[in-house]
Amino acid sequence: MREPIGAGVVGTGWVSGEHLRWYRADPRFRVTAICGRTVEKARQKAAESGLEDVRCYDDYAKMLADPEVQAVSICTPPHLHPEQTIRAAEAGKHILIEKAVANDPASLGKMLRAVQSAGVRTVVSFVLRWNPQFILIRRMLDSGATGRIFYAEVDYWHNIGPQYPQYRWNVKKDVAGSSFLSAGCHAVDAIRFFTGDEVAEVSAYCTQVNPDYEYPPTVVGVLKFRGGAVGKVSSVLEGRFPYLFNIDLLGEKGSIRDNRIWAPELFAGSTGWVEVPTVRPDSGDVTHHPFQGEIAHFGDCILSGTESFVNLADAAKTHAVCYALDRSAAGHRPVKLEEIYEEMQ
Repeated sequence: MREPIGAGVVGTGWVSGEHLRWYRADPRFRVTAICGRTVEKARQKAAESGLEDVRCYDDYAKMLADPEVQAVSICTPPHLHPEQTIRAAEAGKHILIEKAVANDPASLGKMLRAVQSAGVRTVVSFVLRWNPQFILIRRMLDSGATGRIFYAEVDYWHNIGPQYPQYRWNVKKDVAGSSFLSAGCHAVDAIRFFTGDEVAEVSAYCTQVNPDYEYPPTVVGVLKFRGGAVGKVSSVLEGRFPYLFNIDLLGEKGSIRDNRIWAPELFAGSTGWVEVPTVRPDSGDVTHHPFQGEIAHFGDCILSGTESFVNLADAAKTHAVCYALDRSAAGHRPVKLEEIYEEMQ
């Protein structure tokens, strides 16, 4: 029987608790190290997570030098992710990276080259890929229930900001980047996941109500896909309503609205939308997110030596759309994705 994979977690904030929780629950992993801004913060996180036999660091380099750490979860603020990812790759560690992975194309390009050179496995934390409603929708699409998607909408609508301690970093442009990079990237990743196509060009507009944000927290964009479909994504961080993640997919033979399906060929005799009771992406609480599936998938990729379907290379395509949306909204012009990809080279 092989030894468990030694997992180290850098970052002691809200989301790191879910990484630690599900590493502990997976017998193929063993949490060996936690790195925080101080050793005391790392110890506090270990205690909160019920971990006793774990080394606590305030020096990331020392954690990476630890031979009992074979895999690293990067759970720090987004602006730190590029350097920490590159250093982990150079140390030969497999990497699970919280989003956003980078706040600009050039930094993401450096990460891609470092990971490719090191040959390590990566998973980017677009954790909603394991949400039951996402899985249901993907199965319906794969079954041909809707036919080819010609129009898609996905919205990330939330009310987050300095009034919530776990989101205080989110208002700072140099840390969070933008509305789409800090949170709305989940909507962009979802629309790519459901359409099975890549975006060719975007046009976006933005506005702002909450003055606490250093960037426009409300952005809406129109997408043109390579295969001919069109779509819309939006990211709202200043809403006055409970968390919403809206999904609308219009196909040649049927359509999907969240967990409701209109597919006469699949549901013979149906006279209305067929609603499927399932767990929906309807909460911003990280404890609601399916990290168990993500951590299990990370383990599968490490042990089998296979690339993840949501590795850094795939996540780069989602991030490229976010960069293009931000550039379009700021510059009042359409932006082709080729422009962004050139900057990653």
